[in-house]
Amino acid sequence: MCKEIEYKIKHLPADATYIKLRLNGNSDTLALVRKIIDASVNHLSLNAALLNDLKLATTEACTNVIRHAYKFDSLKYYDVEIRITNELLMIELLYCDPGFEPDKIPVPDLKKMNEGGLGVFIIKNIMDYVKYTTDVETGNVSLKMVKMLDSLPKNTEA
Repeated sequence: MCKEIEYKIKHLPADATYIKLRLNGNSDTLALVRKIIDASVNHLSLNAALLNDLKLATTEACTNVIRHAYKFDSLKYYDVEIRITNELLMIELLYCDPGFEPDKIPVPDLKKMNEGGLGVFIIKNIMDYVKYTTDVETGNVSLKMVKMLDSLPKNTEA
């Protein structure tokens, strides 16, 4: 399925909805991100549980940037890019985190529940495709998260 998703990402149609946000490293921006996700997929009539999951995954990703990469520094900025088609929703975070090694993100021990440390686990369990790309020379990081929408049941409530 990853190859299929990567193909669809590479061949997004020109008429895909595109939204770009530049946000600072302050957690006050998280409510805005959730509202924009909500508004940007409104026309797709997704069920409430899926919509909440998408907002949760995105909030977790943004929180990781704010907390771990930027240490709540509101003078640092990151970008959130959203691309939407009837087939998929792709959310990409672009930020700087020199030394970040996504392969070293620990897998949480679910038997020992501690506060924190579940963000990437939650994201990977909600989204159909999650890929970190890092540039070791510049410290630039891209996190692509994709949810396939074409096979999901739509909200039938009016």
